[in-house]
Amino acid sequence: MKRTIVIVALVTAILGGLAIRVVGEGRAALTDGDDALARGGKLAAIRAYEVAARWYLPLAPHVDEAYAKLHTLAGSEEPAVKLAAWRAIRSAARATRSLWQPHADDLAAADREIARLAAADPAGGHVADKAAPEAPAAREAWHRDRLARDTRASTFALVLAALGDAGWLGGGLALARRGIDATGRLVRRPALASAIAIVLGLVCWAAGISNA
Repeated sequence: MKRTIVIVALVTAILGGLAIRVVGEGRAALTDGDDALARGGKLAAIRAYEVAARWYLPLAPHVDEAYAKLHTLAGSEEPAVKLAAWRAIRSAARATRSLWQPHADDLAAADREIARLAAADPAGGHVADKAAPEAPAAREAWHRDRLARDTRASTFALVLAALGDAGWLGGGLALARRGIDATGRLVRRPALASAIAIVLGLVCWAAGISNA
């Protein structure tokens, strides 16, 4: 029981330290963005706000504040600033995806606006439809299709690989603690269960990695 309490306390301390680091770095990036904006450096401010948004922690106030500031800059009348802000929103949202997609609405809005802005550019991309290669609506659809593509590993594959890691590591730990007695001999049932966990874990890990 005492060992469990120590482990829980240690894990809590580590996670707490990481959370403090994330919030601190996020707040510092927000301050950098505000300073850049005060000097008239809108693009530099956008880069700093994107950094703040990338320091993601659920419920951390600096994340929502960073997105709000990026949305404000996305309303600029300057096309370069507008496009840079939407791209920063998209980049931050995609970079912080794990088992779920944070700020999914912001990501969808960014994809939509980037496609619209790119379509407004006469050189905004080639459209395969020869009947209307220059139609703005066709160009916008072309861009939206490409923005919607996700080349990252699937969530299922990542979860499977993570479970596989946990399985074979847990099996190895169980084998060391319960599958071998004080004389160094295998204890049949715990050793067999540990071996099964190790094998299944490695299989899941390999399957997840190969399908990532």
